Amino acid sequence: MHNSVRIILIGCLLFFSFFSRADEEERQPFKIAYAESWAPISVGSANTVTGILPELMDIVIDKKMGIPVKHQGLPWARAQEAVRSGEVDAFITTPTPERLKFTRASKNVVFTLNFQPIVRINSDEEHLLKSEKDINTILKSKKYCDVLGNGWAENFYKVKNLKYLVVPTLDICLKHLAQGQIDIIIHAAPVSLSFIQKLGMGKQLTVLPIVISSSPAFPLLVSNESSFGQDFLNEFDHTVSNMKQQGMWDELVNLSSFITN
Repeated sequence: MHNSVRIILIGCLLFFSFFSRADEEERQPFKIAYAESWAPISVGSANTVTGILPELMDIVIDKKMGIPVKHQGLPWARAQEAVRSGEVDAFITTPTPERLKFTRASKNVVFTLNFQPIVRINSDEEHLLKSEKDINTILKSKKYCDVLGNGWAENFYKVKNLKYLVVPTLDICLKHLAQGQIDIIIHAAPVSLSFIQKLGMGKQLTVLPIVISSSPAFPLLVSNESSFGQDFLNEFDHTVSNMKQQGMWDELVNLSSFITN
């Protein structure tokens, strides 16, 4: 009799232990890495990171999917390695062939980022790019600069067979541009505007209203080492698709609504 009771108690403990572990797994946070110096897209180190992408992922993954999200702001090269190793679950960026070797991409685009030329005000480059001349011909004879780890830039300059200076952060590029050491920067417009304002260079530099046709569309890239597998990606895509069909998505990704917060 006592043995029967003991067996029942052990069975109950195992039963509740199983569901307790399952509940813990459901509450496991989805960890996303961001560039720590890419305002207003993402800015801030460690768990202090804020910006367009963290806010967007809070809405989609936390509020809509019911999965807690942990945001991590890191130097960009470090962020990529964290995704590669599985230290974090994902990042949101250009799906280059190299990145797709260690991640799986969502079918839905999370964010489309306009890349536009930045030049010195009243420079030859400003006048040339504002003309109706072929932009590709203008670009060939100029000097450029971009940030280490920018996969879009790597591909853009490789395709056009152009050399460019690689530096750790965009502010260095902007200072080189202001000093005449380079001619043009082609970078994300909201990021460039934020840096120009922060550096007080509004009277020296301008972002031209010319959107490069290959401006990147960012999916969510989930690490192959993440415990959040294909089922998570399927649910993520389903959630985003529903939001787009309901007309919610355009409102959420409107840059001005985030920048003014």
